[in-house]
Amino acid sequence: MTAKSLLVPVAAALFTAVPASGVDMQIDTDRMAVVDGQRVFILGLYENPEDDADLERAVQAGFNLVQASPNIDSLDRLHAHGAWAWVNTGMAIDLPEDDAERRDALLAMAEPLAAHPALAVWEVPDEALWNCWHTAEGWRIAREPALLEERIAALDDRALAEELSERLTEANRLRGKALYAESERLADSIWEALGETPPVTGLNMSESAAKAETLQQGLLRGYAALRAFDPKHPVWMNHAPRNTLADLTAFGQAADMVGCDIYPIPEGYSVRHSDLSNRTPSSVGAYTERMQRSAPSKPVWMVLQGFGWGDILPERPEEEREQLRRPTHDETRFMAYDAIVRGARAILYWGTAYIEKDSELWDDLLKLVGELSDLQPVLSAPDADIDLAVSYAPTYGSVDRDVRLLAKEVDGKTWIIAANEWEGPLVFTLSGLDAMNATRYTDDATGESAEVVDGRLTLPIVPYGVYVLRPE
Repeated sequence: MTAKSLLVPVAAALFTAVPASGVDMQIDTDRMAVVDGQRVFILGLYENPEDDADLERAVQAGFNLVQASPNIDSLDRLHAHGAWAWVNTGMAIDLPEDDAERRDALLAMAEPLAAHPALAVWEVPDEALWNCWHTAEGWRIAREPALLEERIAALDDRALAEELSERLTEANRLRGKALYAESERLADSIWEALGETPPVTGLNMSESAAKAETLQQGLLRGYAALRAFDPKHPVWMNHAPRNTLADLTAFGQAADMVGCDIYPIPEGYSVRHSDLSNRTPSSVGAYTERMQRSAPSKPVWMVLQGFGWGDILPERPEEEREQLRRPTHDETRFMAYDAIVRGARAILYWGTAYIEKDSELWDDLLKLVGELSDLQPVLSAPDADIDLAVSYAPTYGSVDRDVRLLAKEVDGKTWIIAANEWEGPLVFTLSGLDAMNATRYTDDATGESAEVVDGRLTLPIVPYGVYVLRPE
């Protein structure tokens, strides 16, 4: 897929630029959000709790950006609680070429919202790229083969059943080699031989790449039109943890911030959410880095797990849903910091609408967000210009994932955030701290403390452990 440069004129006679009021969010050169002139690490919540007390509790904990419905009442409510809002444009931002009517409809939707004092961010349709493939996969791969097998088995004509069964076997073989067009033609011929109309039409894996390219061009046109009309509110694009780096890069040109959702708990239990080989909690960091590679100059906003898979898969047997547990506090905390040390400039939580507001997980999320909110001066600070290296004491493990580091410059002092992506305990040494000799670093959460000696700092760390090392 290739991206084209698109310039979309705005109908000046109908729409003028957003008036100078409301939230002004810009992106700093280091990819940090700047809201009304102040650098901010974004802490976002997909759920807009119906109960005012629940919303107030979330905002008081430190959530500063909450998803809103595209109407003034929703924005008014968030503004009253002191939160910024983001609004998903839906497919209104997908503009066909030379379609003035669709462009005007997009701007008409945006016009009453853009000047509102709560609006901070626009969002394009969720997982837009993945859905170009996923909808076809859901039919052609997940459902159609089993349905055809069932229809064939019900035939009274055994000779025809045998012939169609052989065709289905061949169609499955071709699909397994990614020869989608040939596989789909065979599947269509089986439906015809059965004398049936396929229950689903128009969803073909063989057409998904073209569908994605068409959507990418439409999003580019919509993005250009919306940003020309509203330069104060950036556009965010959230992906599924899927798709090629080339396609992610192409789609990312239609947004100011990119990111993806990744929900790896319980570790190793396949719910077919991610297709990385890494199914551990550290897949959060791996996807953060992958999204940054797809858009090197843009902020990465990561969507993290605010639910248990058992909460959203009611069709699974009860005993299986019990295995699809919710994240623990330590897992939730690690995943947040793993995204941060890999460069995320925002973290947002999805799935909290499926959990009780008196649950342990909700309390854990509010506690973590409170911790991160208290660290705003650190998280929103510039990255320190320091070259850190890490080494490890001898250990029994393979250690094919590292202790990841992020240094922040705060009021002339260097803070260090460390996240152990390895599944075992480690003793690690940071070198490159010569300018901090004799500085003592302390992690307030655990009490671990050590002094820099000869430019080196040595500390033990637990599996998937996190340190926020404060200089004294």
